[in-house]
Amino acid sequence: MQLTARQRNFARIMVWALPVSAALGAVFGRFNSPDDIVRGYIHGAVAGTLISATALLLEFVVFSRTLSALVRRVPFLLYLALRSLGYLVAILVGLAVSAWLLRASAESEPLIDRGGVIFSLVLSLGFNLLYGVNSLLGEGVLFNFIAGRYRRPRIEERVLLFIDMESSTAIAEGLGETGFLDFLNRFVGDVTGPIVAQLGTIHKYVGDEIIVTWPLAVGIRDGRCIRACFDALAKLDAFADAYIRDFGRRANFRAALHCGPVVIGELGIVKMEIAFLGDTMNTAARIQQACRDTGHRVLASAALVDRLSPLPTGVTKRPIGQLRLRGKQNAIALYALAAAAATRGGGEVTALSSRSS
Repeated sequence: MQLTARQRNFARIMVWALPVSAALGAVFGRFNSPDDIVRGYIHGAVAGTLISATALLLEFVVFSRTLSALVRRVPFLLYLALRSLGYLVAILVGLAVSAWLLRASAESEPLIDRGGVIFSLVLSLGFNLLYGVNSLLGEGVLFNFIAGRYRRPRIEERVLLFIDMESSTAIAEGLGETGFLDFLNRFVGDVTGPIVAQLGTIHKYVGDEIIVTWPLAVGIRDGRCIRACFDALAKLDAFADAYIRDFGRRANFRAALHCGPVVIGELGIVKMEIAFLGDTMNTAARIQQACRDTGHRVLASAALVDRLSPLPTGVTKRPIGQLRLRGKQNAIALYALAAAAATRGGGEVTALSSRSS
């Protein structure tokens, strides 16, 4: 089975986190056991390694699968409590196992003292509170605000993926406001998984649209931006029956891909956000509109496609020439992208069910 970019990153984190955690744990153990310095170093190193390994496995195996689904169904406070409980158990188990392995005898002293319990509780709650706030704001946004990275506007080369739910107006009319919000939440949740798996960052939700971004080098490597788009489409195809059962119709989207310089900076006073501005953003939005006008599901600019050599396996491209996009003075070269299974004889046979949204 081929690993996603996120899974490969997790493996790299594991390689670095274990020795770093062991070193930090050894330092902590040294000061926590002044009467037996060597034992303190060993106890801290073993505890740090166990805690780090357990926490990373919990994050990857349990939280990324089970709790990611629960977060859409339970209040944030309960989600935070479940995560904190998992980390608390991991820390306590690491401390207890380390103390047990290094016991000089079978004396009845507790494996974990009161200070260890308080340390574990504070560490678990503190880490997960920061993690939860970062998740609410968007990945990396909290750190960028704290570090002041975009206090002054910066220009960065970015890959952009604009996703627009297909036939959203008809779906909203058929389901009503409450039903449509349930549909939209399901849609966003299903699409987000493949995007995050390819290291994409959700920049913003704009009604039924999703704006995704990557740093240029990250997005074009191994065609991650293309993989994210078509993996999301494939996931919606796989869940089509479930959508029809629950909502009476399936979910789909149109998508535009583009890259170029983007101005990034803090915006707002009472309510702040990290804003992406510039011609690249406007062009990506116009390419998305061109999907509806031309009847293609996925369009990508030549500026992006020409950087990808080759395209990811299973994705084909077909040049559709220079198009003059709405509001743009100069025409732009575009490609229609499609999954290989959806093409026949070099022509795209997948047609949008509706050109209205």
